[in-house]
Amino acid sequence: MMKFKLYFLCFLILSSFTPIFGQKLNADDYLQRKGEVYFSFRIDDFNRLSELTKIISLDAVSAEGEVRAYANAKEFSRFTELGIPFEVLPHPGDSPEPVPMSDYDDLKSRNNWNTYPTYDAYVQMMNDFASNYPNLCQVFQFGTSVQGRKLLMAKITSNVNQKKPRFFYTSTIHGDETGGYVLCLRMIDYLLSNYGTNPRVTNLVDNVEIFINPLANPDGTYKGGNNTVNGAIRYNANYVDLNRNFPDPADGPHPDGNSWQPETVAFMSLADNYFFNLSANFHGGAEVVNYPWDTWSRLHTDNTWWIFVSRQYADTAHAHSPTGYMAGFNNGITNGYAWYRITGGRQDYMTYFQQGREFTLEISNTKLYPASQLPNLWEYNYRSMLSYIEQSLYGIRGIITDSITGQPIRAMVFIKNYDKVIDSSMVFSRLPYGNYHR
Repeated sequence: MMKFKLYFLCFLILSSFTPIFGQKLNADDYLQRKGEVYFSFRIDDFNRLSELTKIISLDAVSAEGEVRAYANAKEFSRFTELGIPFEVLPHPGDSPEPVPMSDYDDLKSRNNWNTYPTYDAYVQMMNDFASNYPNLCQVFQFGTSVQGRKLLMAKITSNVNQKKPRFFYTSTIHGDETGGYVLCLRMIDYLLSNYGTNPRVTNLVDNVEIFINPLANPDGTYKGGNNTVNGAIRYNANYVDLNRNFPDPADGPHPDGNSWQPETVAFMSLADNYFFNLSANFHGGAEVVNYPWDTWSRLHTDNTWWIFVSRQYADTAHAHSPTGYMAGFNNGITNGYAWYRITGGRQDYMTYFQQGREFTLEISNTKLYPASQLPNLWEYNYRSMLSYIEQSLYGIRGIITDSITGQPIRAMVFIKNYDKVIDSSMVFSRLPYGNYHR
């Protein structure tokens, strides 16, 4: 009888550990194959998020306390030490079906934007934008990924006015969030092919310098090889979340504890050289416009304006999409910190350290967006994308020159009784023209 009780007790103990043990084995499999694991857990105390965001890469937090997150091997080990029960989820970058891909010749002949380009097709497409529209488009490489892939930028503008505001779209800093990648490629094509015939496009290209980087993390997106986006991962090739790798206004230069990655250094250098006035970065995994701050609970100096432009983006998308698209949160918009805190994000880096204005566009609940549905995603968003570029044309602007020599100078523009040093909300004029745009 005593032996039976002992066996029964052992059985109960093993049974209680089996689910946890099984989840750990599943996580280890993902970490070996992909270098990162995607998982969920629940929290009752939302104050714990400030602790957790320093350990793992939070991806989404629901009002009910369900958290989804990514981790590399080191991060996951630290997380498991906390003793929080978790469930390993299928990786969003792994499609059970083949993902339609096209080489460059196929993309040119079809031009229907319902496939993903191979990496080589992407590079060729970008170069052809410049060669086909030499008076409107320049394409340049501003950096190289860990594995040697190119970080490419299209600059679109006419030469009507050199003293223009500068606008910047970028996408897929998380490599498995692919919808914005194709939308940005298509926006380049749309602006170039409609210039001179579409008055709205012509006005934008004549009066704004528009910069578009469709793919910020090519190693993550093409983790499965240059001919497929299936198998994409969130992190870069060093298994670092690039959108936690920037200097943070609250948590210092290295909030994630990692050195700056080659991709991060390239983007910071780009921002230092070009002084973008307005920008946005495309993500997936939710449907919401996320505006600053992500790192602070206090509201940005321009909070009223942020709500206005966020509302404009979401409302325009609502008017051209099925019921339910971008309808969560506050009907499609949220303050970043109010959703969940992150540190080291590019949004706050650009807004605080570069004195620009950047928000985050979460455009699809699905991360690896189905290729056949990409034309629909474009239809939902492209008018909103144009409206946000047009915000570059509003506000306060001017030229600052030296009162003695008359030469343009770099100077700070600070609105008395409005701007706040604590928010770094001032702007600066830029050379060689001395022009500023607030």
